[in-house]
Amino acid sequence: MPESVQWGKVIDQTRCIGCHACSTACKSENTVPLGVNRTYVKYVDIGQFPAARRAFQVTRCNQCDHPPCVTACPTSAMYRRPDGIVDFDKEICIGCKACIAACPYDAIFINPEDHSAEKCNFCAHRLEVGLEPACVVVCPTEAILIGNLRDPESRVAKFVNRDVVAVRRPEKETLPKLFYKGAHQATLDPLAAQRPEGGIFLWSEQGETIPHRVVSGHPGPASNVAAAMLAYDVPHRAPWGWDVSLYVWTKAIAAGSYLVAATLLALGRLDRAGVLWKWTTPLLSAFFLALTFVLLISDLEHPARFYMILTRPQWRSWLVRGGVILTAFSALIGLHLLASFFSDNPPPAFAVAGIALAIAAGTYTAWLFAQAKARDLWQSPLLPPQHLVQCILAGAATLLIAAAVVDSSLVLLFARITAAAALVHLLLIAAEIMTPHPTAHARLAVHEMVRGRYRVAFAAGLILQFAGLLAVPLGVATAPFVLAGLLAYEHAHVGAGQAVPLA
Repeated sequence: MPESVQWGKVIDQTRCIGCHACSTACKSENTVPLGVNRTYVKYVDIGQFPAARRAFQVTRCNQCDHPPCVTACPTSAMYRRPDGIVDFDKEICIGCKACIAACPYDAIFINPEDHSAEKCNFCAHRLEVGLEPACVVVCPTEAILIGNLRDPESRVAKFVNRDVVAVRRPEKETLPKLFYKGAHQATLDPLAAQRPEGGIFLWSEQGETIPHRVVSGHPGPASNVAAAMLAYDVPHRAPWGWDVSLYVWTKAIAAGSYLVAATLLALGRLDRAGVLWKWTTPLLSAFFLALTFVLLISDLEHPARFYMILTRPQWRSWLVRGGVILTAFSALIGLHLLASFFSDNPPPAFAVAGIALAIAAGTYTAWLFAQAKARDLWQSPLLPPQHLVQCILAGAATLLIAAAVVDSSLVLLFARITAAAALVHLLLIAAEIMTPHPTAHARLAVHEMVRGRYRVAFAAGLILQFAGLLAVPLGVATAPFVLAGLLAYEHAHVGAGQAVPLA
């Protein structure tokens, strides 16, 4: 395909009749299974009887110039072609779902039959042989147009350059190549229309209800563009669940245990020949790091392809960078255990290198979550320090339990560190939920975490972590509660960040 071609689409919503011919043709042409869609038509009922009407929006991949899914993909299974189409290679997809978390348009899904990521690609196989995409061919009102944006005489270029068109979520700065003509704001903005009570639609079912009044302060739509109610939509799905929450938690214990012990050793508060530094710390880190790898791999749709993260890395992806960091951290722990086996005093260099690698291992997930550009809650600048403090808290609580077994003289020291870390972490959580958030998506996510569907896990997380403040007088008894509280809070934070509909 010559580089002079830059494919773009215009969807004229003034012509769309909501017939779903595009959705049906897409399924047929691309063998899309039931339950998932490359394209679908959203219905929104606008106004109140008798002055009511129905607006449509044809929803699909936006073929971004700056596609966050491509940046997040660890193996380049998602890639942008020279002609502007964002395409995918199922043979190298590992099914990590990072592209789904990153997409601001909810346009990517995991195919339930081949377990690889999939989305609209403008029917690239048809364009390459001179045919138009299936949806363009079957549309009875010519509401869908495709053309070369670099050809000023193409109908698409004329629409984009001379008419009034809109794109979805321009604030994400993805520069979409899917343009809407005459689309109502209640269809373009995923928060503009109310959702039916209980999530029950006339023609479809949803498993969620989003409390718009939290954002707007009134019982109407969040954007206040009109009295608007969703009539047909597809379910909003969160790509990451308990496996990811557990993975962040076990990684915090692995990295935090080594970080706390290595820092104390560097400060002269820990005996280099003592059993806690020589054996307990590296064994704890090795065990929880192994659990981290198991959770990370088991969450993949193609776990057998995990090695591709290291053999064909896409270096902008924080999954790749994190994989390298965890591999280096694993090597350090292995060398530490070998040194402990052959020597009474493992070299102090392990502490210096261990501090750097443990911090990197504990905090890289903050940038991994931030790379999910669609999830506004995770764009917070407080995320890296929060993950660092979580590591210190998890490590101190774990070493508090270990010290009670191997060296009771260190119990008070680890209890003080646990109490201090718990206080800082609770203050960071308070800052996150009390600081005004700049977007409606972030505010809704905070509501879902604090008062919505994740409120029980969030409240449990705070209450159990509060036990860390009592670690000094109560000692090791508080440590299990602190660790359980960290896991509950992490689950609430991961879930709430994905709770807000994007399409």
